[in-house]
Amino acid sequence: MRDLAASRENWRRAGFALASADFEADGIQFARLAAGAVEIDLCSIHSAESSSPLARHLREATANDSGGGIIGWVWGVKGVLVSDDRDPLAAPSESILMPALAQASIKAEMLSSGLPGVVTAAAPITLDIESRRQSLAQLCGTNANTVEYLEHIVVMTPVLDDAIAANTAVGVPCKRIREVGNGARQAFFKLEQTVLEVVGPASRGRPGCWGLALMCSDIAQAVATARANELQATEPKLAIQGGQIARIVDPLDGVAIAFMQPGRRRDD
Repeated sequence: MRDLAASRENWRRAGFALASADFEADGIQFARLAAGAVEIDLCSIHSAESSSPLARHLREATANDSGGGIIGWVWGVKGVLVSDDRDPLAAPSESILMPALAQASIKAEMLSSGLPGVVTAAAPITLDIESRRQSLAQLCGTNANTVEYLEHIVVMTPVLDDAIAANTAVGVPCKRIREVGNGARQAFFKLEQTVLEVVGPASRGRPGCWGLALMCSDIAQAVATARANELQATEPKLAIQGGQIARIVDPLDGVAIAFMQPGRRRDD
């Protein structure tokens, strides 16, 4: 993000609760919010001399008109250190110092088996999903939009088979592939409560993250909260996968946001 204070306000207007204090490391400043057990970090370059691997990606993301976007993710690896299986004679890998829950900070190791142009890293975690949910709720507070978890994230990639191989390499196997026409395919992966949908080939020929679909307990309240804070939001409508869906019309810092509420499928 170009302006972290402005980004914090954008997400607050959309009904998200944010941690009261920011985290800073290696010249990068982080503001934290949560979707259940998933932590979402708003990142900004705090020092022009930043040595963090995030710095280059942040500069590229903020160079476009939207001023931001999703630049990548950090996988949580339970019970092992990320570097345990590395060849001791290999060159040291890059790492990102991130805010943590069980301790003040954690080191996330950049993974070479990721999507080109998308930050992919992994860090050891010790907390189960419910403990992470409770810790993030205590840190950030309750979301006014009633968001309970991250339901869906959509990623565009130039070569779908390469993306499938990259995810498989970090222990996230493809669950199914769907043909969508015009030569495009969708690959689906499951991460706890979240579906990762990778679509390829990307129309622009480069990878990118479309946005986030977030599950709410009360979609009407999510829409009302956004509108009360002068954000345009669509009326909830029936979703293809069941339940209801509504969208914030303009992206937040380059991120498209959809709210969902569970319900029966249309064909049930």
